[in-house]
Amino acid sequence: YVDRAFYGGGFGIGSMGYSGESTLKSMAEETGGRIFKPRNDRELQESFDQISQELRSQYSLGYTPTNGARDGGYRRIEVKTSTGGLHVQARKGYYAPAGG
Repeated sequence: YVDRAFYGGGFGIGSMGYSGESTLKSMAEETGGRIFKPRNDRELQESFDQISQELRSQYSLGYTPTNGARDGGYRRIEVKTSTGGLHVQARKGYYAPAGG
């Protein structure tokens, strides 16, 4: 959630301006999340309602990677559905364990 009003309008002017949205967006995308930018109380409530609905319809998946190297490298993953009309929200990858 981004509260631009707290930062004086969020125009990034001077040291008091809001400048963290790109960082917040990057962190959300890397962890399989997203950001909400409500502009008023009604939109904030809609955001919470949407989060609540999504939490009631989520699944947890697990798998064993074909690349078993413990090299600390980044592994890209992609989750797809065989059924149309579904939305997948997942992280784009993970770091393999390092060391033997």
